This record gives sequence, C-alpha cells and structure tokens, in this order.
Amino acid sequence: MSAAAASSDPEKPTLSSIAKPSGEFSGLREPLINSGSYSFRSVILPFLFPAFGGLLYGYDIGATSSGTISIQSVSVSGISWYDLSSVQVGLITSGSLYGALIGSILAFKIADYLGRRKELLLSSTLYLVGALVTALAPNFVVMVIGRLVFGMGIGLAMHAAPMYIAETAPSHIRGQLISMKEFLIVFGMLLGY
Repeated sequence: MSAAAASSDPEKPTLSSIAKPSGEFSGLREPLINSGSYSFRSVILPFLFPAFGGLLYGYDIGATSSGTISIQSVSVSGISWYDLSSVQVGLITSGSLYGALIGSILAFKIADYLGRRKELLLSSTLYLVGALVTALAPNFVVMVIGRLVFGMGIGLAMHAAPMYIAETAPSHIRGQLISMKEFLIVFGMLLGY
C-alpha cells in the first residue's frame, strides 16, 4: 500500500492526513455528522444499546445488595447450599467487580482489535452468559464463576460505551448523551433496590 493510499484511509488516519504542514488542523470540526444532518433515530438507537449496559451494571449493584439477604439464609432462599458464610457472600457480591477489573484490563487490547461495536457485542454476550450461569448455579464455586464472567462484561461495556457514544453522537449533544449513560447506571441501582 502506498503512503498516499494509507493516509487517505478513513479507518486509520495519519497526522498528515488531518493536519496542515504548518501544524494547524483543518477547520473541520465534525467530519461525519454536522448539527443539521441527523435524525432522532440515528442518534438515539446507537445511544440506547451501550447505555443499557450501564443500566444493567447499576441494576446488578442494587439487586446484588438486596439478594445477599436471601443468599445468607436457608429459610428465605429455600436452597440448602445457600447457607453461606459472610466471606462467601462477600465473594459473590464482589465477584462482578473482580471480573470488571479483569474486563477493563483486557479492554485495552480487545477494543483495538475488535472495535467499539464488537466490543459492546462481546460485553453483552458476557453479561448474558454470566447472568445465566449465576442464576442456574448448582453450587457456590459456579456462582462465583458466573459473577466473574458477568463482571468481565461490565468491564468491557464500561470501557466501550462512552467511546462509542462519543464517536456516534453529534458534537452539540455528545456530552449530554454520555452523561445520560451515567444517569442510567444510577437509575439501574434504584431499580435493583
């Protein structure tokens, strides 16, 4: 591939393709979306998918806090292996946070390799698999593994969502949409309680 062809590739812009030789950047503020050329659907639909990842994260925090009451008591849960110690309940509760730590560390390489959209799809798959494993766990160890997988989905989603929203939103509402994703995390916590 020639140097001229490489610099004109919109997926891999070089500094020379967006800047003048004097070091000034071109006057283009928003090369893909300007303030009058988007529809409601073209803004809201790309926002909702990553924002619901934040809602699920918040819901997990709220629901897990409430769920620890039934996990600690055989009489409330009706399942004998749920009679867990405080340390075991703590591992279940924090399992998603440990998974989120792992997911956010992996996100650096995964995001560059897959891109934002595929990273969000992978995080959704991890959310689903982790939730199913947790819900159907026959014992404590499997439940913690499910929480770790769920948490890895959290780590990937919380990495990719703000960037994906920022990359797809018009500049004059970009900050509002990213803030709305953060609001949905808190709203999810309220729903979980």
